[in-house]
Amino acid sequence: MRKVLAVGIGLAWATAGQAQSGAAATAPPAPPEAAASSAPLPRVTVTGRRPIDVGPMPGLMVTRDQIPANVQTATGQQIRASRALNLGDYMNQELQGVSVNDYQGNPFQLDVNYRGFTASPQVGTPQGLSVFFDGIRVNEPFGDVVNWDLIPTNAIERFDLFPGSNPLFGLNTLGGAISVRSKTGFSAPGLQGQLTAGAWGRRQLQLSGGANDGTLGGFFALTRFQEDGWRDDSPSRVNQLFGRGDWRGEAASAYASMLYADNRLVGNGLIPIDLYRQRAESVFTSPDEARNRVLQFSVGGQFDLSERANLTAMAYHRDSRRRGLNGDIYAGFDDFGDRDISPDGVARNGATRGGGFTGPGVVEGTPIGLLTRTDLEQRSNGLSLQFNWNQERNAMMLGASLDRSHTRYDMFQRLGLIDAAHRVFAAPDQIDPDYYAAEFDVPGNNFDGTSTTRSLFFQDTFTPVPQLTLTAAARYNHTHVDNTLLARSSAGQVPLHELREFRAPEYTDGQVFRRTRTQESFTYRSFNPSLGINWRPVQDLNLFGNLSRGARAPSVVELGCAFDPTPVERVPGTPSLGTAPRSLTGPGCSLPTALSADPYLPQIRATSGELGLRQRLTTDWDWNVSVFRTDLRNDIYFVGVGDGRSYFDTIGKTRRQGMELGLNGRMGPLDLRVNYSFTDATFQSRFYTLSPHNSTADFNQNSAYVGDTQVIGQDVLPTPNAALNRGYGTYRMIRIDPGARLPGIPAHALNLHLGWRVAPGWKLGLGMVARSMAYMRGNENNLHQGAGTDQEIGRYYCSQAGGCDFSGFSQLPVRTGRSFRNSGKVPGYAVFNFDASVEVSRGFTAFVQVTNLFDRQYFTAGRLGVNPFTPGTNGSNGPSGWNYNSSEWQNTSLVAPGAPRGVFVGFSWDLGTPAADR
Repeated sequence: MRKVLAVGIGLAWATAGQAQSGAAATAPPAPPEAAASSAPLPRVTVTGRRPIDVGPMPGLMVTRDQIPANVQTATGQQIRASRALNLGDYMNQELQGVSVNDYQGNPFQLDVNYRGFTASPQVGTPQGLSVFFDGIRVNEPFGDVVNWDLIPTNAIERFDLFPGSNPLFGLNTLGGAISVRSKTGFSAPGLQGQLTAGAWGRRQLQLSGGANDGTLGGFFALTRFQEDGWRDDSPSRVNQLFGRGDWRGEAASAYASMLYADNRLVGNGLIPIDLYRQRAESVFTSPDEARNRVLQFSVGGQFDLSERANLTAMAYHRDSRRRGLNGDIYAGFDDFGDRDISPDGVARNGATRGGGFTGPGVVEGTPIGLLTRTDLEQRSNGLSLQFNWNQERNAMMLGASLDRSHTRYDMFQRLGLIDAAHRVFAAPDQIDPDYYAAEFDVPGNNFDGTSTTRSLFFQDTFTPVPQLTLTAAARYNHTHVDNTLLARSSAGQVPLHELREFRAPEYTDGQVFRRTRTQESFTYRSFNPSLGINWRPVQDLNLFGNLSRGARAPSVVELGCAFDPTPVERVPGTPSLGTAPRSLTGPGCSLPTALSADPYLPQIRATSGELGLRQRLTTDWDWNVSVFRTDLRNDIYFVGVGDGRSYFDTIGKTRRQGMELGLNGRMGPLDLRVNYSFTDATFQSRFYTLSPHNSTADFNQNSAYVGDTQVIGQDVLPTPNAALNRGYGTYRMIRIDPGARLPGIPAHALNLHLGWRVAPGWKLGLGMVARSMAYMRGNENNLHQGAGTDQEIGRYYCSQAGGCDFSGFSQLPVRTGRSFRNSGKVPGYAVFNFDASVEVSRGFTAFVQVTNLFDRQYFTAGRLGVNPFTPGTNGSNGPSGWNYNSSEWQNTSLVAPGAPRGVFVGFSWDLGTPAADR
């Protein structure tokens, strides 16, 4: 029986055991010469159900019919045939409930959404999916992000997408889990390769090979990818290497694997829709570069205690580093004051009071760009042990795991200029020397921390009668976090343009280099159960349902950028000037650059339920349907808390619910796959968030946070809104009410694929990816309109000795309002992809792929923002097109454009692999 388990032929253990025992009983004795012969035995195909690993670790033999959820599976061969660049790309094309947002503008840096939950490489994005590679959690410790470019697709044997808050996958499994299994020398013998070249200078080589002698096996996979990108200044380079060795004995097996990747990804992000319409290939600003590197080792094995019981174990070490260089517009230009003047006294921003609000501004010597350098090092170690007991009617597992990570994060910023191609560059010799941050790197708030999670888990799958399966599972997690934050002091928490060279060096150096070291510790505990049922009233019809609970501890970024209401002195050492919440005494949290020592946030709790059925109609046709709901408590979001600042905070409840429907089959030479999903992802609690480019924001300065003292030395006239938002005011904020849809999640998603086997070895394929409208970030209340302006109402103040009664107030002047012209929605779209392949000789195939066949212009995501590259009536325009009077900037929609039509040709080979596995 051990041999059947070790070889892993893809059958349930009972079915496989019966086939083996039956063959042993009826086979005649082999002659001696046959035993010594090296001739291969004829291939025998046995029909059965492949077991699925229901957790990160293997060993429990449970079939799909015994899993009470709509689990979706893809094999390495299916991924290869799709020509997908990465796992997220494949999921978007083929699976139910999946959509992507390309906020970063790079095909390897997608936000992958499943049932309204996200796995993203972007720090600060709320994460709700966990991803495992051979049992190793690849969600990085800093922000739980997922770097899709570090997972080599040609090393994947298969992956399973588990929906809901499955407790077996541990923390962060709020909406689902992706479990990836690698190829081995036993499962993937032979040599496979693929060469691809085509549009935008794309060149890709994928090479893999495996072999075994029945006891020892080895496998390797290599990927090299280069592309110039279809947009300006957007090259990418991906290098991946995976290797694995396996040993298989009579009662035990062991393996060791290594993963290495060294990638340079440039994705220049969103672009104002006005610039896109002028020239689609242009970028807002550049560079936006991420250099990702990972080195991962793992060892593991399985020991059979008996024919039905085994132990599996795994240990790993993962070392990753991410260095970033980001060039952005310096949004602080809009806040330039009367001291930001040229040597001859002209206001650098013509929209300020010193410029008369209609001044031209000053091009020469004015910083308008921001360069940010980040360095993130992460090291993780862990081990898992699992006992599996596979009986005829009962399959049970009991396991424990320990995971420990260490993270170090550093950040530096500098003011710069922007050239005609919108490249941001440092130019200390061209910027007024009064700006300290243009000449020197300014350190940000740096971080060092560790996180340790200990877990116990179990699952029991009981089949009392062949038609019924009951499942119960649970996991207990204990997480302890120790963080050390090195933050700029309160005196140094000022915008970069306010760091002045003309001040005494000891003052400026004190603002920049005076650091406060803070240590903080948090402990989280959770117990997450699940129950499920499968009922098979007739053969090939499976009805299922489940209830489960999950949890996610706040990430390092969320803890370090959480709102802290602790009262502190507005000006250190001057108590007479009153107090304010700690988080409001400095600039807001501009992710991923700002961290602070902030308070405890409760962990997010998820409760999930699902009902569905799947049925095999005939040998060639099957279908499925399911409905689901997941409710979150203590959800965390980036919210506004007053004085134009935003932080992570608990917002209460959110909900994701919907339906999935799939049909798959073939008819003669035609293959058809149809996958549809409806996802309703909504906020369920009221809260406020900063959104100054939303037409429904509060633009009254008198609605701002006041605190326990009025404006220093003055009286003010606050509006009633100043008392809302827990007393932090609503200036430049929007209110989100229950029922508002989450941004970036389309309600409807439809994937179609039609394949035609024209002749033996000749295939044609046509696929469609269709998504409905989605709301943009910044439009969380779903109420933004392309009408009106952001005209502000100036603050009322009184400077009379003894204060003012109900008269004598003056009002601060304000700049002219800027109009709103866009809807705040990402339109729906449908994109078609074409593929043709022909086998030119045995094992050798030529192919052509056309993406976006009809050259459709579309967007996958968007955000409300502002465009400073606008023609000016009053303001001067520099070489970059920057308007130096910010009152003439345009409120706009920044969009994530999809790539235009791309044509790629290639050649693949498959040598030594059994024909049925190609």
